[in-house]
Amino acid sequence: MRHVTQRQPESARQWRRRSGWRAVLITAVAAAVVVAVTIVVLISLPGSRAAPAASRTGQETPPAGPPASSLAPARGVLLGASVQVGVPGPRAERTAVAAFERTIGRKLAINNLYVPWNQPMPAATARWDLARGTIPMISWAGTRTDQVVTGADDAWIRAEARQFKVLRAPVFLRWFAEMNLKGNQAKAVSPTAFVAAWRRIHQIFRRVGAANVRWVWCPNSSGFAQGTTQAYYPGNAYVDWICADGYNWAPDLPGVSWKSFQEIFAPFYRWGRATGKPMVIGEFGTVEGAPGAKAAWFAQAARAIRTQFTQIRAVVYFESKHQNFGRYFDWRVTSSRSALSAFQAFAHDPYFSARPRT
Repeated sequence: MRHVTQRQPESARQWRRRSGWRAVLITAVAAAVVVAVTIVVLISLPGSRAAPAASRTGQETPPAGPPASSLAPARGVLLGASVQVGVPGPRAERTAVAAFERTIGRKLAINNLYVPWNQPMPAATARWDLARGTIPMISWAGTRTDQVVTGADDAWIRAEARQFKVLRAPVFLRWFAEMNLKGNQAKAVSPTAFVAAWRRIHQIFRRVGAANVRWVWCPNSSGFAQGTTQAYYPGNAYVDWICADGYNWAPDLPGVSWKSFQEIFAPFYRWGRATGKPMVIGEFGTVEGAPGAKAAWFAQAARAIRTQFTQIRAVVYFESKHQNFGRYFDWRVTSSRSALSAFQAFAHDPYFSARPRT
């Protein structure tokens, strides 16, 4: 038979030593699991230090280019305009736009339409735009944001959302543009209230199913250099296009200096590009100034957009003789022969002949 050596009983000291090592091993494994889970959770948290690299704006690292769903062209710029209308109404709007297009010798890619808060969306003109390949941009005026946040306007917002939905084609919605200006602060209330109101309207449109709306957030460019405008941004999840309005008022407005397109929009561009969103100039223009100055301004603007502001994917000219600060400012491209010639060259530059990407 095989000889079997009997195992001797271990001493109390040996047992404690072996049990202690086992406890240390179990504790180490448990700690490693906790650390791994914590890292995963931290990475998933928005705004976490463990999250992907972020810009100074707090936005995620921007993608390589705008998504096709935004309508932004992969290269080049959509050219649009806000055309002054003498008498409100669909027929007058169509007549004014068609006349401006004949003047510049081409069709607009975007037609900007202004709508008061308490009036219906201009569906007839929007349908006319869409039928001929132009994207309507509805600049829907703001109202008191604290009232929107309470839900008091939900029924009206829902009704308007349905009007957008039945168009069944992409439409830009630019709600409460220039909310950051002093004259709009009473309605905007505060950046926090504005953001909450924007998000509420956005959610109502989404629940209604108005997925054809592209959301354009558009403050005035003046506050970006001071850092006061950025707080009004509702967040990347609620915005499709980053926008700004800006003008050269000199010399028609006393006390201000002549400003180029670059000077007006550079602070906006520096901030907006970090969001990764396509960018649009929602309103821009210049007064005449010295002979030839307006023409030179247009030429310089076109060059700057092509070479310096390459993330801008749309520009919308403010074609109007408009009253502000108690006087009229003539932004129209027809204010002089040289201005018209320069804008026609702008409009026919191949870079500004891009079409929406759908």
